[in-house]
Amino acid sequence: MYMALAAAVPVLGAEPHVVPTFESLGIYWTPPADPGAGGCALRFRKRGDASWREALPLWFDARNGECRGSIVQLEPGTAYEIALGGQQVSASTWSERFPIARTVKASAARALKITEGGTPSGYVLYEGDGAAIDGGDAEQYNITVAAPYVIVRGFTLKGAKQDAIRLLPGAHDVVIEDNDISGWGRYRYTNSKGWKIGMDMDAGVRAVCDKSWRLERTIIQRNRIHHPRYGANSWSWDHPAGPQAITYSHCGGNHVIRYNEIYSEEGHYFNDAIGGEDNADTDIYGNRISHAWDDGIEAEGGNRNVRIWGNYLDLTATGVASTVTHNGPLYIFRNVYNRSRKMSERAPDADDRGPFAKAGASSEWGGGRRYVFHNTLLQPDGNRGAGGGISGNSNQPLTNTITRNNIWYIWKPHWESINEVGGSGNDFDYDLYNGKLSAYRGAEPHGIAGTPSYERDFVLARRSPGVDAGVRIPNFNDDYVGAAPDIGAQETGAPILQFGIKAATSRQVATWRTARKQ
Repeated sequence: MYMALAAAVPVLGAEPHVVPTFESLGIYWTPPADPGAGGCALRFRKRGDASWREALPLWFDARNGECRGSIVQLEPGTAYEIALGGQQVSASTWSERFPIARTVKASAARALKITEGGTPSGYVLYEGDGAAIDGGDAEQYNITVAAPYVIVRGFTLKGAKQDAIRLLPGAHDVVIEDNDISGWGRYRYTNSKGWKIGMDMDAGVRAVCDKSWRLERTIIQRNRIHHPRYGANSWSWDHPAGPQAITYSHCGGNHVIRYNEIYSEEGHYFNDAIGGEDNADTDIYGNRISHAWDDGIEAEGGNRNVRIWGNYLDLTATGVASTVTHNGPLYIFRNVYNRSRKMSERAPDADDRGPFAKAGASSEWGGGRRYVFHNTLLQPDGNRGAGGGISGNSNQPLTNTITRNNIWYIWKPHWESINEVGGSGNDFDYDLYNGKLSAYRGAEPHGIAGTPSYERDFVLARRSPGVDAGVRIPNFNDDYVGAAPDIGAQETGAPILQFGIKAATSRQVATWRTARKQ
């Protein structure tokens, strides 16, 4: 069974609050008393099913006396029953079918300003059908959205002076899908290598929110976001700064970013691919992400019921950054990390690789729970992968983090697969690692020190260390194949994970659990 800090116990309390997405339910509940280190026991079932399923217990945050957590890997458009604290509540995941009240056929233009939206019973669809909107480096944005219940679909967007799609006050419940976005951004300077460096944070899709406007319930799916007009500087000169694919700044939450393909080319990288602050109740999954001098996915700030899974990351300095996670819980699971690239002025074999999971805290911010399960770090092309597994950041400690069933296969074995940087309150176990453990004494009592072998891509060979060597985690690996769950993102013997648009069009969601049911 799952090796938690302690057993969860059921206790009575007020009715839970549930926040859905397509495949997750975020649960909030205030128990009448501290349930202990094991948190609050949780069960669920699809409405109409006879039997209940166990979920990972909700984490108890003693700072506000609340139990929080998520039920994951659910089916879209489905009603579920939840048993918690001696009571039962119902909630439904989002449907993937959006009701359309009106369709606006758009044609080629310099800019599209959307000020008319729909209602919950009927969206307004702005249909591009491949129409090109070229800002010609004169229009600030290709498309602006200042209305609710809007779908932006099927445009080729390029040449925006700043951002390709800008979400403005008045926007919420917006779907951005099936677009090709490139060539946006402002010039900042030319560096010593002759690279033209772009303005920091200019993005393919961007929103900048404040206290007067909370952007909520947006969906960014099946887009190609690539090749900004100018790139970012690498760590060879300073902290990277420049364009990003998706940037949400202090924008509420309850967003879904899935099945996108984010990429560029050598000398023309992003700063972060996906970046933002102070997020909640959000899913980021099934994306194929590459070419970022800093973070592939920057999830830093609150991270209250944020779930990041099934992404493929390549040619980034770090995979998933979560410095800080102030609220939590944050779930990072079943991601695959390929090549790490940080210093442009060093050859790849001499680069200063970052960790897959950058995860520190400060004296003022942090303390939220992280769960890091079933991730795989590769070392292709003569060991060009991550320089670390999970680590605190720049003398910021790693705290309140639980890891299980990860492959922490790093570049140099004398570097750290796990580095707390003086942190505490962590629980590391059942991971496969080849580097040092700069962690508390007794870490990884059931872990495996070794080197994985693969039959293809990120699929473990059947005799590799890690096969049938993981531990069960309720709701995260219930349908494992074999004697026990495999360590790593891919379960050997299950359908192969897919990423990006291919994962969506084939309807094989980027978790082996869902793919196996199809």
